[in-house]
Amino acid sequence: MKLWLLPNWYSTNEMNVLLKYDAPISSSQFDSLVESKTGLSTPLSLAKIAKWKGLNLTAAGTTTLVIRPKTSLWSTIKLLVKYQREQKMVTILSNWDYNQFLKQLSKQFEWSPTELGEELMDPTNHKRWNEQTWLKGKGLDSYNWQAIAIPNSYMFKREAKPIQVLDRLVNEAHDFWTKERMLAAQKLGMSPVEVIILASIVTKESNHIPEYGKIAATYKNRLKINMLLQADPTVVFARGRSGRVLLRDTKIESPYNTYIHKGLPIGALCIPSVNAIDSTLFGSSYPYLYFCAKSDLTPQHDFAVSLNEHNKNAQRYHRALNEYQRRNR
Repeated sequence: MKLWLLPNWYSTNEMNVLLKYDAPISSSQFDSLVESKTGLSTPLSLAKIAKWKGLNLTAAGTTTLVIRPKTSLWSTIKLLVKYQREQKMVTILSNWDYNQFLKQLSKQFEWSPTELGEELMDPTNHKRWNEQTWLKGKGLDSYNWQAIAIPNSYMFKREAKPIQVLDRLVNEAHDFWTKERMLAAQKLGMSPVEVIILASIVTKESNHIPEYGKIAATYKNRLKINMLLQADPTVVFARGRSGRVLLRDTKIESPYNTYIHKGLPIGALCIPSVNAIDSTLFGSSYPYLYFCAKSDLTPQHDFAVSLNEHNKNAQRYHRALNEYQRRNR
């Protein structure tokens, strides 16, 4: 017993090392992780020793700390106990709408969705965020909150307040808009927020990522010639429910309906994916002005330059869709 109590165990890492683990975690997994990252090991389980000192490996949460070179076993245990579960990882997903964003973030903390929504929609916050970031021209507003929610995984303190989380997301979004992305947006004659709006349409238009560049190019071509975007996802958003877009739906009066209003809609439809954003910014040029779903009913599209060609593609698709629905009644 005396041997393992001797204070002569130190970490063997030569540089600072990040020690991160998600609980719950077993004692054996914890011991293996710590040893692989720091070189620390004991004849008696380090997890058991740390538990005696107050470490809880069963409560859900993420712990992240930095272990410096030659940190002693006991100092490491003190750090583990002190910083356990002080941080947690929160993942923001593309395609989330306003309610999903509020619900998914709030349930990770001890907030109500209303608390988060009030901060997110506060014009005072919008003004501050616009002034401190790239959000110029068409900046952040209540219709374009998605501009600060770049899909990714983020570490937050467990006790973080809604405004602290939003401020952090604003900073992350600011960093996301590198010089390369900003220059690409300028070449398109678009602000970052306008890119987010178009990318949200691309995200909603298809889940087939290889086509994002063609879809984005088609809409950019329409914008260039002042043609109606006629994007079905904007009609679905205006209608407020999913499903097949009918002719009567395209006549819904809404600033989101691109069948009756030229240019981009008033705001983004969802949090766009990074693939959709970069496809909008850096995608290749194509001559297309039209596209519709393929008649094989896969998640792909047929693209066309002329309206005549597009109408033929659309007729094939609708015949196939009607036949499929008939067979599956």
